[in-house]
Amino acid sequence: MTERALGRIGAFSDGVMAVAITLLVLNLQVPTLDHGQSLGDALVDLLPSLGAFLLAFALVGRFWVVHHNLFEKLRAFDSTVMVLNLGFLAAIVLIPFSAELYDTYTSDALAAAVLGANLGLAAMAHSAMTAHVLRTGLMHEERRAETQPTVGLGITATFMLSVSSRSAIAASEPGSRERKRRPTSALGTTSRSPPVSATRQGQPDAIASSATSPNGS
Repeated sequence: MTERALGRIGAFSDGVMAVAITLLVLNLQVPTLDHGQSLGDALVDLLPSLGAFLLAFALVGRFWVVHHNLFEKLRAFDSTVMVLNLGFLAAIVLIPFSAELYDTYTSDALAAAVLGANLGLAAMAHSAMTAHVLRTGLMHEERRAETQPTVGLGITATFMLSVSSRSAIAASEPGSRERKRRPTSALGTTSRSPPVSATRQGQPDAIASSATSPNGS
């Protein structure tokens, strides 16, 4: 394989990860103030989402560094490398979704499990790719000693410790489930209109009362 073809794979991977890391910021929404709420209070309420963004940004950024270092050491590639690389990128582009899920349902263990599974898949795909190039001799011989197949798994383990700690703290706080994010409309603004069932509640009772009233027609 030519070095140009190897560079194209690296450039494609860089582009995919750049898009994924950019999509993370879309999880941060400009707050809509409730009646009597100050902008400062709304920004304070946004801090957990900002924390989730920074953690996910750091993780994707670290994965990019590890991936870049790996491809810098390759002298060639094969179809297995391409398949494993696509699997790694598929897991990377899911991180904005799993990070948003975890941010919205921080105290729910399932949300943390989804994020953990997502990170684990990315780490395992990268570790498998690294092990493959070491086993098949696709890496420059002088760079083999500085390559660790399990570096991605270490990143994931460290990150999941912080995720578990945050989930435990959020679950122990009173009213944590009531502070989940309001559903947003397609325009990204917080919906405030009352549910249809709430606006129509009591109408059957009112109709029944008027029908049984002595003055009712």
